[in-house]
Amino acid sequence: MANHSLLFSLALVIYFLCATLHAESCTTSFEMKNDLPRGKYADVPMDVVITSVDIAIASETNKVIDHPWLKVIDHRLLKVGETFQCGVTQIAILYVGAILGNKIASFHGFDPSRDAGHETVFWLVKEDGFYFSYDNASWKKDSTWETE
Repeated sequence: MANHSLLFSLALVIYFLCATLHAESCTTSFEMKNDLPRGKYADVPMDVVITSVDIAIASETNKVIDHPWLKVIDHRLLKVGETFQCGVTQIAILYVGAILGNKIASFHGFDPSRDAGHETVFWLVKEDGFYFSYDNASWKKDSTWETE
């Protein structure tokens, strides 16, 4: 009987390790395009910072800010017409912060509770805010610009 308990426990541990490794290996593509009007914003690049946090680690501590596992994925100036793309594991939240002149915005570029299972999460930056799509054709407004 003790051998059966030991085997069952070992099988359970192996199952959870494999499930965790599989979740970490599943990636979704994140794509954001600056679709602001060229004439009005040609000389105003959008400053974008993208960070990622592993939700398993964050939930253990109930804190997100100022920890070594808050990883900066990219920091760039995204000009009108440019697109940024990266991959994100499906156990992470991707935070996006943007500054455009005196406007600021922040939103979840990828959230597993909303986006898991989708191959790509597309984002479109417009004058009135940020739109997301799973098919790069039908868009839903998610976030707006705020002024400083």
